[in-house]
Amino acid sequence: MSEGAGSAAVAGGSGLLSGKVCVVSGVGPGLGRKAAVALAVHGAAVVLGARSPSTLDDVAAEIVEAGGRALAVPTNIADPAACAAIVAAATEEFGGVDVLVNNAFRFDAFQSFEEVDLDRWRKIMETNLFGSLQMTKAAVPAMRARGGGSVVMVASMVARRPQPLQGGYAISKGALLTATRVLGFELGAAGIRVNAVVPGWMMGPAVEIYVQMTSAARNISEEAVLAELTERIPVGHIPTDDEVAGTIVYLASDLSASLTGQAIDANGGEVFD
Repeated sequence: MSEGAGSAAVAGGSGLLSGKVCVVSGVGPGLGRKAAVALAVHGAAVVLGARSPSTLDDVAAEIVEAGGRALAVPTNIADPAACAAIVAAATEEFGGVDVLVNNAFRFDAFQSFEEVDLDRWRKIMETNLFGSLQMTKAAVPAMRARGGGSVVMVASMVARRPQPLQGGYAISKGALLTATRVLGFELGAAGIRVNAVVPGWMMGPAVEIYVQMTSAARNISEEAVLAELTERIPVGHIPTDDEVAGTIVYLASDLSASLTGQAIDANGGEVFD
């Protein structure tokens, strides 16, 4: 755990989120890290949650070294006590919670419906849906105490366009989109907004691994795999983790004060809902 002694905003940041405390689950090498750093750049104090303490410490150190404030709290969102603990830590260290980014997730079993043991899909649902709901339930009282807040669910384009062997993941993210609408409706009166960002392909560690594996499996170049992915994206490039993190910053900030129950498709136009 570490806290920077400098100003709330990382050097060069906008201060858009100054004074806000953001909890981010699922802080790993991809979008979770990028979102946490982006929130800090715009002035937030960031509380980092994930199952791997070493990853958390690395990201916290990165934020602190840049002049921001960060607190690392090892967290398994499938455990309600752990969800309560990270919110309590955020309140003790920084005074409360204004923003929750539900980024933690479990990968798919990569089997078809007919092949898969449904217990594997239940485990995916337990993390991707119920884990996010547990984190939100833990954060709501702290947000109420601050007069409101913003919850950002991280969904997935596969809920819009199912992909082969990703049925469990797609179903869990589709349920998360419905939960976004339900919670947006129920919590609006408390000043708590609930929205979702819906990434598609993101140029980061996960896509890089996919490209390498597909290249080897099909005996084609990595450039050819990237070209196939990109040709379906109207903006002409695969969105980066940083670009999707920017959408999260928007939903976390007061710039999106009129939005709740909404899902923003951050996929370069590959899918329009």
